[in-house]
Amino acid sequence: MPVLTGETEEFERPLYWRMNHRNQRALRTGDWKYLKVDEHEYLFNVTNDARERANLGKKYPEKLEEMRQQWLVWNATIPALPEDATVSLGYSVADMPQR
Repeated sequence: MPVLTGETEEFERPLYWRMNHRNQRALRTGDWKYLKVDEHEYLFNVTNDARERANLGKKYPEKLEEMRQQWLVWNATIPALPEDATVSLGYSVADMPQR
């Protein structure tokens, strides 16, 4: 209601997503983004690092864990992705950075 009445222009609105390709999952809330691709987890401050180059997961392990848990709670509230859900990529795994 404060947004509709003009008292504020901003409000907290976390964005969650997931996809079968490389078992990706992500959560964006405020300045932070949690990302998991395959078995690799990342934490980015997207305000300070718009290109998502600096994984801050080791520097802020509590924030990484908090966002991981938020994603897991959200994921438990929605139906599972169908196993046959696919994405058509213009590139292959060979074109993606390997770590």
